[in-house]
Amino acid sequence: MKSSTTLRFWPDTLFTRMVLLIAGLLLLGQGALYGFLHAYEYGPRSQRLADLWAQTLILASAVPPSAYPTLQRQFEQRHIALVTTEQAPAQGHPPKHRFLRQVQARLQERLGDTAAIRVDHAAHMLWLSWAGSHPVTLGLPVKQGSPVPLPYFKLATLLLLSLLGGFLAARQINRPLSTLVDAVARLREGRLPEPVTERGPRDIRQLAVRFNHLLTDIESLIRERELVLVGVSHDLRTPLTRIRLASEFLPGAAADTRDEIVANVREMDAIIDQFIGYARDGREEPPSMTALDPMVEAAIERSGSQAIRFDPGLGAHIFPMQPVGIARLIRNLIDNALNHGAPPIEISTRLENGHAVLTVRDHGPGIDSRILKELPHAFVHGSASGGIGLGLAIVERIARNHGGHLALANLPTGGFEARVSLPTRPE
Repeated sequence: MKSSTTLRFWPDTLFTRMVLLIAGLLLLGQGALYGFLHAYEYGPRSQRLADLWAQTLILASAVPPSAYPTLQRQFEQRHIALVTTEQAPAQGHPPKHRFLRQVQARLQERLGDTAAIRVDHAAHMLWLSWAGSHPVTLGLPVKQGSPVPLPYFKLATLLLLSLLGGFLAARQINRPLSTLVDAVARLREGRLPEPVTERGPRDIRQLAVRFNHLLTDIESLIRERELVLVGVSHDLRTPLTRIRLASEFLPGAAADTRDEIVANVREMDAIIDQFIGYARDGREEPPSMTALDPMVEAAIERSGSQAIRFDPGLGAHIFPMQPVGIARLIRNLIDNALNHGAPPIEISTRLENGHAVLTVRDHGPGIDSRILKELPHAFVHGSASGGIGLGLAIVERIARNHGGHLALANLPTGGFEARVSLPTRPE
């Protein structure tokens, strides 16, 4: 609890953390470089410049007044203004930059407090003044109005370059990791992703290689499970068919026994159908543009029940789906409502936020809320009225393969509702 409070403002994504850490290290490096430059370069440079300007002011102040015209002409040839009267120009302001302030401090150490530097941005001049033997002022031209770039501009440039460097460095690692995260997310949803591209640093490439090997192993296990379930189910159907045929030849006195045997065989045959449907999730079936409402109407007609009311809300609207898989989904929802609920059964379709929503509601006692969340899992029973617990698991898997989801709920007014949402555009 303490650590979560301490790191509340720390970014939660690896990419952002890496960008900030690398940018921070670059900024620290720039700060250390600036410190070294200031200690070993700016300090000696400011001392040399202060000495040079101090010597120039001393020489200009020591010249006798009779030599001023000649000295002014020599300075003008070098674009330097020389003022030798007490009415020195008062333009400009004291230096704000740290380097010039340091030069002025060292200049005053040499010449006293009367030495001063003023910066005139309007005239692009740097004025040096000193009240020595004779008051003297020198005007040095500055091309860009300031002898050094603004500190805020330098700081912003360093920050942007550091962030850019951190972004580019972190992106090299984050891109392959993001691909792996997306693949794991699809795997968790029950969809086998495509093998990830093996790129990036060696450690990331090794992780991608092992992940691809894992995908291959999982796919082999899924295919093996499918073959086992389909093979066992197929083999069971042969003796079931023989039992059903033999029951037809029982004596008339054993009619009740015969009917019970036939009913049990049909129930076992339905269970085998569910096993096969669960093993074959329909992932290989290519999607096609199909309308949902006609498929619901056909499933209701095949059920033969008169207790179903249908409210079509999609009409002829078509969207990509796997027709065989969706037909199995609809049939399982109807069978679940008829076998475990109570009439009337209300079915409706509608378009909602880019999704086709299929709702099947019954008016039965509902499902125990303690197992409601586990009901879409395989072999979870919601009632004591039979079944092996694969019907809703098949519905959930087919919906997930289409990029949709299944929601189950007990209604406040009574009854149980299954709601399937399918995207109308491919994801």
